[in-house]
Amino acid sequence: MKSIYLLLLFFISAFAYSQEMVFVHSYHFEYPWVKEYRQGFESEIDGFNIHHFQMDTKRRPAEEFEEIADKAWTFIEQNKPDVVVISDDNALKYLGPRLTKNRIPTFFLGINANPRLYVSITDTITGVLERHLLENTVHMIKKLQPSVKRIKIIMDSGATSHAILETSFSNKTKLLIHGIEVNTYFIGSKESWFENTKSAKSEGYDALIMTSFASLKDKSGQHFLMDDVISWTSSHTPIPLYSFWNYEIGTGKAIAGVTVSALQQGITAAQQVKQYIDSGIMPMITTPKKGNIVFSQTELKRWNIQAPPELLKRAKLRD
Repeated sequence: MKSIYLLLLFFISAFAYSQEMVFVHSYHFEYPWVKEYRQGFESEIDGFNIHHFQMDTKRRPAEEFEEIADKAWTFIEQNKPDVVVISDDNALKYLGPRLTKNRIPTFFLGINANPRLYVSITDTITGVLERHLLENTVHMIKKLQPSVKRIKIIMDSGATSHAILETSFSNKTKLLIHGIEVNTYFIGSKESWFENTKSAKSEGYDALIMTSFASLKDKSGQHFLMDDVISWTSSHTPIPLYSFWNYEIGTGKAIAGVTVSALQQGITAAQQVKQYIDSGIMPMITTPKKGNIVFSQTELKRWNIQAPPELLKRAKLRD
């Protein structure tokens, strides 16, 4: 009888101490970036009833964002959260001011722009910034292709791409890094993406980097599926292909990259929430200092590229 009482007491206590969390996602659950940070976040968090809201702004038109944000805010009010977690720029842009005004403890992750462009940084908000490791990636490419002189970067023309340019590329479409000319192009359509990929070699480039293309549409307004973008670009590029994203590297994809880790972003955000719950003090905003070097052995072989031993020792290898 005593053991049954203790068991009931345990469950009652656990329920009493559980807290409410709303997690607002700028994108949708099927998006690879979202899958990775959710895995990291959920591996570290406990003690919360988590209510998810997907804004789906990679697939919904920009003119609907205000309406979507209003629905997200209603969702937050209905669930009365103890803390709110928001991922990526659109969620912070459209919900951050309301969250800080109402002094709801808020944690963000995956923010490409300066968060102060979206919200005043108060004692109720903190999080994890996302920064592309361009210089590290260029240095890696130079090790893999010693004769490289010019690199072309292609990305869509969405808000995330412009934020990446501002915070990770010094707001410049043309840079000189380690003596290598790096040019960035914003692509507005699927057809233009095709053209920019196929013309890279004739334009005098030695390597191609693809990033941020979820907003690409064709002439009929249909979104270009991410897996199709990756496989098509890999199949048709006339020069070696690289990426900043872990899930874009592998057989039939990019050769390599110094990748931004969505998994680590999720883990760090969860740790910040736990630190706040334990101490009552908001942690500092943090920026990951280094990424993971990832190589596709299949793609290295396909392009006849020999990775130096010192890079192989540090890299994560996959097919």
